[in-house]
Parts: sequence; structure tokens; C-alpha cells
Amino acid sequence: MKNKRLVKLGVSVVIPTYRGSVLMEKNLPSVLNSLRNGDEVIMVDDGGFKETLTWLKKKFELGRGVKKDDFTLYKGKYKKGQKNIEISYVLNHTNLRFAANSNRGVELAVHPLIFLVNDDVSAYPDTVKKLVPYFKDENVFAVGCLEFDHEHGGAKSGKNKLWFERGMFIHSKGDDLKAGKTAWASGGSAMFSREKWLEIGGLDLAYYPAYWEDIDLSHMARKKGWQVLFEPQAKVDHNHETTNTDVFGQKKMEEMSWRHANIFTWKHADLWQKMAYLLWKPYWWWKMARGS
Repeated sequence: MKNKRLVKLGVSVVIPTYRGSVLMEKNLPSVLNSLRNGDEVIMVDDGGFKETLTWLKKKFELGRGVKKDDFTLYKGKYKKGQKNIEISYVLNHTNLRFAANSNRGVELAVHPLIFLVNDDVSAYPDTVKKLVPYFKDENVFAVGCLEFDHEHGGAKSGKNKLWFERGMFIHSKGDDLKAGKTAWASGGSAMFSREKWLEIGGLDLAYYPAYWEDIDLSHMARKKGWQVLFEPQAKVDHNHETTNTDVFGQKKMEEMSWRHANIFTWKHADLWQKMAYLLWKPYWWWKMARGS
């Protein structure tokens, strides 16, 4: 007999995008193929591009847009065989960047599970089915996917670690790719409990425009005692066709990452860690000045 809780767990896919018609045309079919009847897809377009709306109207027969305070909402349908999926296209009137864009999609979602994926991510046929069963445990906040980066020789990632050293929180890839606990679930390909996401308050806008926001979200969840997990059988291809480095440049991204590492450390450090942070700060300034 099926678990009654699982039967009720619908999935809302949230795809933050920016001028992403080419990427969505390439990757969205795989995401739709991974979904079940009754699930939904919400694309949140951060500033919009005429070609994107034109393509979506043709593909999903989007209706007339309904203007809200600072975005316009279009609704459509995807039908294939016995599968019916609600399609929502949210066109922001201003550029919000990743955190606020993702939060908007989660707020508009109708289902208890959020599958947050970048527009340059393609799913496997059973990706969603591999993630949903974890949420029969009400203590689970998020489950991350195994990402394949075919642009870099099929490199694998998705499991992560985080530790405190020399006055700062440091992060890196995990030591293995076995199923189990992870320091954070990537904002580019992971499933989340919508209820818990909203309870935390979503992605912290202090990390605008990018970096550390998904680490912070999972860390907040783990501090509440919720589980953040990694499932290597839930696979996606992450093609990294657009990156923050392309937009901001390498130097700006390094400065941004350093600034947000400081925000994260001060936000989450206990008293003794804050003392260590202050004592080690000259060392880190020296390291940054040397560019090492």
C-alpha cells in the first residue's frame, strides 16, 4: 500500500531565469518528462526578454498576463498522454537576482515540495521520483541532486562540507558522493520542503546579488534540527552555460564571495567563533591583499 503522505506530495518546479529562452528550450523538456501528473512548473523571469515570452506562449498556450504589484503572471498548460502540468510564467518588472527571484517562485507555488533548478539544468526521467520519497520523513528540509558537468569532463558534484577554521566558515566539495547528510543543498538542483523554506524566511537577501545564499539556507535548516541530504541516484546535467563570472567578472566575484563569507560567519558564529573571527581578521585581510 502506498504511503498516504507520499500520494499527497505534489511538486512545484521553480526555475529562476534571465533571458533564458534558448536554455529553457533545451532543458525544460527533460524537467517536464521527470514530473508526474498534477505537478507544476513556475518560471520566474528576472527582467524578461521578448523571445522568452513568445516561445512560452506558443509552447504552452499562455493566457493573458495578469499584472501584480511588480510582476506579471501568465498561466498555461502542458499536456502529454495522461500527464497534465500547470505552467506559470512570472515576468518580473525589475531585476531581482537569484535569491529574491527564487523566493518569489516558492511563494507562488501551490505544492508542498519545491524542486529548484537552474535554467541550464536538465533532469533525468526518474530524478523527481528519486527525491520525493525522502519527504515522508517530516524532519527532512532538502535533498540535493548529483550534478554532472559535461563541459568539464563529466565532473560530478552535489555533496558538500562546511567547517570553521582560522576565524571563518570554509566550504568545499564533500569527500565522497555517497547518499547521506550534506552541508547544503545546491540552489541549482535540489528539492525543498516549501513549508520549512517559508518558516526560515527563504533565501537571505543579504547575499545579493549572489554566493552563499543556498549555503545559508541549508545552515539555517540544520540549526533547526532539520535534515539536509544528498541523493546520488537523483541525477541532473548542469551545463553551466551562464555563470555569475560571465556577468560580473572574476575579480568582482571573488570580492563578492569574500564579503558574503564574512556575512555568513558573523551571522552564524557563536561567541567564541566571533572572537576568533576578530582575532584572525588581519590574517585574512593579508591573504586577500596578496590574492592568495
